Amino acid sequence: MTELVTITLENEMDLTLAYKRSILTAGMLGLTLSTQTAFATAVSEVCREVIDKALDGVAILGTTTDGGRFFLTVEITAQIDEHFDSRVEGFEYARKLVPVLELKSDGETLSISLQLAIPRAIRIDQRRILTVKKQIETDGPVSAYEEVKQRNKELAGLAMQQESALVQANMVNQKRLEFISIASHELNSPLTVLRSYTQMALRTAQNNDPVLTQYLQKVDLQTKKLVSLVRQLMDVSKLEHEQITYEMAEHAINAFLTDSVASLRLIVNTHQIELELGEDVRILADLLRLEQVLNNLVGNAAKYSSQGSVIRLSTRVEGDQVIIAVADQGIGMSEAIQKQVFQKFYRNKQIEKKYSGLGIGLYIASRIIDDHRGAITVNSKEGEGAVFSFSLPVMTS
Repeated sequence: MTELVTITLENEMDLTLAYKRSILTAGMLGLTLSTQTAFATAVSEVCREVIDKALDGVAILGTTTDGGRFFLTVEITAQIDEHFDSRVEGFEYARKLVPVLELKSDGETLSISLQLAIPRAIRIDQRRILTVKKQIETDGPVSAYEEVKQRNKELAGLAMQQESALVQANMVNQKRLEFISIASHELNSPLTVLRSYTQMALRTAQNNDPVLTQYLQKVDLQTKKLVSLVRQLMDVSKLEHEQITYEMAEHAINAFLTDSVASLRLIVNTHQIELELGEDVRILADLLRLEQVLNNLVGNAAKYSSQGSVIRLSTRVEGDQVIIAVADQGIGMSEAIQKQVFQKFYRNKQIEKKYSGLGIGLYIASRIIDDHRGAITVNSKEGEGAVFSFSLPVMTS
């Protein structure tokens, strides 16, 4: 069958649409007006019964061939129940208008075929039929209703594609998380052992072999970086499976920041770290996890700014929240990047070749702050540095 038009049978408006399409198609194929009318009437009568008594009806209008003879054909399918009566008035009337009306039913699915032979005098052939098909496509909808139906079909198709893409993305993400979980756990133990032996070798060689000591220090530094990356991967896995735990306790914010900055100055010794403390308040927090957040923010500030530049930590109290800000003088970022920077595994393509990373540090930081009932934000302009701020609830007496 060469399909020319497809119509879903949903309501009374589709009867008019089926009638118009049958008339127009028959006319394009060269049938007489009386033949067009009879055929279109038969089609609409059958469609009426399908809409009234069945579900999910679809009518396909096209042409078929048999022994070199061409037929104008409509194939209609629908879902029915066991009580469907095939001897209804509409079907009987349609049989009087067209030479062939075949009906098949298995108690669940209904199939109806209407056929009308195209006179040989019209000299129809496959080439002409394809021309008619192209003309129908070019002409477009025959009514505003059909235009709406076609648009709804397109939108439904897009929705299905998006849903399928979302399912696929979720599946890929789940597989990736499973791999991360397994890989990080498998890597953690040998890396811990490797670092332990490296530190033991350092203590042995420190006073005896300066060159060997220098090599071991480099091994220790790189091993430390690997251990940090593996722990980040393990944290992502724990966060996704809601297995991360917190040791929450009451602490003074200024004392915590003062101690943290002292450690950060040793770790990030290529930059100047300044601390501006505001009002001292008490918070309920897991200090190890908050230190992880600070390490990430200050580490990023150092990575994306020139050596010797200032990284400024400051605090202020706004209502029942204390705001901790980390400001740098680095490369900054666009608004588009700011909207995505806290997403898991996000890496900007323009900078990923120059700066290393997995794109999970800020994601972990945002989840930790969220679990502390706070919020984390970024304010930045390209070439003018960035300010990462996070809030924590202030404890009331």
